[in-house]
Amino acid sequence: MSAAQSPWSELGAGAAASSRQTRYSLLILLLLCCLCAPFFFSPIDQSAPRASDGILNLSGRETLKAPIELEGEWRFAWKTPQLASQTPTTMRVPGTWEGKPTRDGASLPGQGRAVYALTIRGLPKGSYRLYIPTIFAANQVSVDDVKAVPRGQIGNDPASTRYFWRAQEVSLLATGGDVRITIEIAAFLHRDNGIESAPILGTDDQMQTVSALRWSQELMFQTSLMLIGVFSFVVYLFRRSDIPSLCHAIASALFMPVTALLGFDNILLLIFPSLSFPALLGLVYISTGVSLAYFLTYAHTLFPDESPRRSYLAMLGLVVGFFGLQALALVVSGTLLTSEINSWLVFVLIIVFGYIIWVLLRAVRQRRDGAIPFLLGMVMLFVTMIMLAIVSAGYVPQNQVKGFGFTTFGILILLFSHIVVLAERWSLSINASQRSNEELRQLLDVNSSIASEIKIDALLNRIVEATSRILNAERSSIFLHDAKGNTLWSMVAEGLETRQIRFPANEGLAGACLTKGEVIITPDAYADPQFKRDFDLETGFRTRNVICAPINARDGRKLGVMQALNRKDDGTFTLADVARMKAFAAQTAIALDNAQLFADVEEQRNYSECILGSMSSAVITLDIEARIVKINDATRAIFKLGDADVIGRDARSQFAAGNAAIVAELEAAAAKEEIRNLFDVEIVVADRSTIAANMAVVPLMNGKTRVGLLMIIEDISEGKRLQGAMRRFMPQEVVNEVLGRGDDLMFGSAVPASVLFADIRGFTSMAEALSARETVDMLNEIFTDLYEAISSTEGMIDKYIGDAIMAVYGAPLPGQNDAVNAVNGALEVLRMVDMLNVRRGARGLPKLRMGLGIASGEVVAGTIGSPKRMDYTVIGDSVNLASRLQDATKGYGISTIVCEGTAAKVAATHRLRTLDRIRVRGRQQPAQIYELLTVGGIPDAAVAAYESGLSRLTDRDWVGAMAAFDTALGVAPEDAPSALMRRRAAAALAEPPPPDWDGVW
Repeated sequence: MSAAQSPWSELGAGAAASSRQTRYSLLILLLLCCLCAPFFFSPIDQSAPRASDGILNLSGRETLKAPIELEGEWRFAWKTPQLASQTPTTMRVPGTWEGKPTRDGASLPGQGRAVYALTIRGLPKGSYRLYIPTIFAANQVSVDDVKAVPRGQIGNDPASTRYFWRAQEVSLLATGGDVRITIEIAAFLHRDNGIESAPILGTDDQMQTVSALRWSQELMFQTSLMLIGVFSFVVYLFRRSDIPSLCHAIASALFMPVTALLGFDNILLLIFPSLSFPALLGLVYISTGVSLAYFLTYAHTLFPDESPRRSYLAMLGLVVGFFGLQALALVVSGTLLTSEINSWLVFVLIIVFGYIIWVLLRAVRQRRDGAIPFLLGMVMLFVTMIMLAIVSAGYVPQNQVKGFGFTTFGILILLFSHIVVLAERWSLSINASQRSNEELRQLLDVNSSIASEIKIDALLNRIVEATSRILNAERSSIFLHDAKGNTLWSMVAEGLETRQIRFPANEGLAGACLTKGEVIITPDAYADPQFKRDFDLETGFRTRNVICAPINARDGRKLGVMQALNRKDDGTFTLADVARMKAFAAQTAIALDNAQLFADVEEQRNYSECILGSMSSAVITLDIEARIVKINDATRAIFKLGDADVIGRDARSQFAAGNAAIVAELEAAAAKEEIRNLFDVEIVVADRSTIAANMAVVPLMNGKTRVGLLMIIEDISEGKRLQGAMRRFMPQEVVNEVLGRGDDLMFGSAVPASVLFADIRGFTSMAEALSARETVDMLNEIFTDLYEAISSTEGMIDKYIGDAIMAVYGAPLPGQNDAVNAVNGALEVLRMVDMLNVRRGARGLPKLRMGLGIASGEVVAGTIGSPKRMDYTVIGDSVNLASRLQDATKGYGISTIVCEGTAAKVAATHRLRTLDRIRVRGRQQPAQIYELLTVGGIPDAAVAAYESGLSRLTDRDWVGAMAAFDTALGVAPEDAPSALMRRRAAAALAEPPPPDWDGVW
């Protein structure tokens, strides 16, 4: 992708459409907020007086104009024997008693038993209702010493206390006197204590309004939560790949127990009144943890590119670890420790929600679908959580944020935002599906055209028209690559039908696209230095933005470039356009390939006819009924058919006279559908004479169905055998020259030649670890490379000897450079082995090492064998010497040794090192031997040091001379090629070996 592409193009549907959808989403979300907001304004009288020293004075009021919250300083008495006399006399409501100072400066504990009391003076006469919010402890409410139904069982210790978390309403009748309200609380099983939400007092009508509003909030909240969860799950069912919807459905379902517990009343206990307190607490904490984990996963899977996997896993680990710790504490220690751990939940929520907001901010920056509504809902919830935490910590008085249910409203807005997100994603999926279907239809039309349209010009015109239509472009073009001139020329160009454009293949955006082999998008063509304005000046067309895609064949060949200019909606080309452009470029490549294939098929048909006509073997094709369909010229010559018309005849009757073996093989090949071979058989031809031949019958198959037979017959009469033998061991040009001379070169002659032996070092140990098949495969791989090395240097492989080869240079026709070619062949063998070791190393296989010996001299060359089986080979003293020299490389630890005769012929072209003087088995005279050094691989200083050592062979410092060579060469003494020679000198009591040393190797 070109660097010029805008990072804001990833929506794929265009910036204008995305902006319009975002505005619609925000408008819908704002409308939902406005519809729901009236339900969250509180009807409580915020101007009512507050209690002081346990007395709330309402004197002077004829009526209560609205319900009031009974907040302020209530009378407080500690009922637990410890600290009873030291406790404060008043306590703030709403609030907790934990940590409040006693009279002697100590602090009240979190667990204990206490009584709150409030006297209301001047309450107008009438019937009232008192709403007591859920107190997270066992409690007993009394009005004028008349006890209401207790919530739980009040005790003096955890064992005698039982919790029952429920809100309640108590009726009271005001007669004009004081009204005394007492609330006794026993907090032993949970960290919460005191009265955390102020009681509400109002007339029957007023409290009915409060209840109706609060239950409406509950109904709205629970219904929204349930519907959004069901909607998400249905989306997942219809599209199983939509994992975010599944995560959101699970998170919504598991969040319902929490909201049912913490609402206007404990709905869980309304439904399951026998639910124990530990079970209730465990259900709420576990469902909260799993819900939060799935909500985090929902955000991660919704925007995976913006949510780093490691960061997501860290957040998930935090959630799982925190709630796992709570579950462990509930099982091991009980509800009190579990609730203490839960006090840290607000910090976990702030961290996790903060991370989600960070992910959403990145998604908004990348203009991801649904990111803005999701972000607004998260910010609303995050702000309300922070506000609640600030109020709970006492930094801001609670009465300053009264009058609106911020937290519940924030969660509800978050739910609404996800309705918008799901609807937006669903809509985009439908639109994308419709668009994809339309594009697919047009691509199918193009595919049909490729299959049916023969004329390439008409087909490419249809592709270009479809490209402009789908990409909404003003013009499209196809430029083909002319490899010979390295230019691009316009095969099809809309708007330029009457002229052709041709330019160098490395110029302009099209040239850059062809060179790089990747799609290029340029949102502003004139700002891109690669763009050539010359064509606009010539044509009068103004190019604004461009998309280019390379047209590549299946085998990687660069066929050309496809280009589209100027989106009609004034936008820029996007990533989705890249995918479409690649599809059309692929279709164009197929069309061009098919056109080329058609031409190639025609050419191959003609070529096949030429091959059949030039083959020396008879080729006969038969149909399913064994009738002759086609024969070549060699068939007429071998069978001496002349001009006889045999096409359409039954092959069995044609060859029946005297050729029972042929008929039997035809019938066997047809019946068993397998290849049948006959070697060295006598065949009766048309004039009743016989020839010796090899024959193969091959079933012709179309898939698994036999459609005919193919007969291949090779004439192997004496002359043919001789030619066949020659072709197996020497190049064709040599065969032609030998046959042209007509002398006895093939039947025995003495010629000067060079012989090369090459052996694989350590082959036996390697073969022990391999199976027979693996051993053969390894040798075939090695010998394939070695054959190329020998044949490329004008040598021929005489024979394969186990893991070794014997090659000859100069037989049967000697040349001026046979020794040089043999040495070059050795170097090429070593180079091939190095390349082979690279491939073997990539497969985890051990490296191979080769030992090579080269000897030059007169050899006897000729064909040896019977008329039915002949081989061409060379024998002589040089053959034996080359084999012994190859063996000697093992002891000297080097790769290549050449004889003195070879060294004399190659000294001018190759660098050699005098190695030793040895006597090989089978020879009486000692031979001077040399090491073949890689050209350019030995420093001149090393050679000079070695030659200096040679001049002192009779000196006492011969070992030192060899060491000087090794030092100049830069190798360790124990690894140096001369190490063996030094060891032999040391074994002779430091006496230097004589110049004619003839130790047998």
